[in-house]
Amino acid sequence: MSQVNWGKKPAEKRVAAPAADLDSLVKGQKSVQTRRLNLNIPASLHTRIKAQCAMEGRDMTETLIEILEARYPERI
Repeated sequence: MSQVNWGKKPAEKRVAAPAADLDSLVKGQKSVQTRRLNLNIPASLHTRIKAQCAMEGRDMTETLIEILEARYPERI
């Protein structure tokens, strides 16, 4: 027969901290609010982007953020 210990609290579950935003890692900031952007692009364009990023050893997200930042600069 198995023993049951009714007086013991269950082990605490550790919750992982949210993944750091790329901008915060690059700029050394603590956190930057982000939004997800989903879009459909031609498969051939995706392949070219992915291949170029792999050749440069870069992350696709980081590269696309740079491209979008250049096209849509922050205006203050």
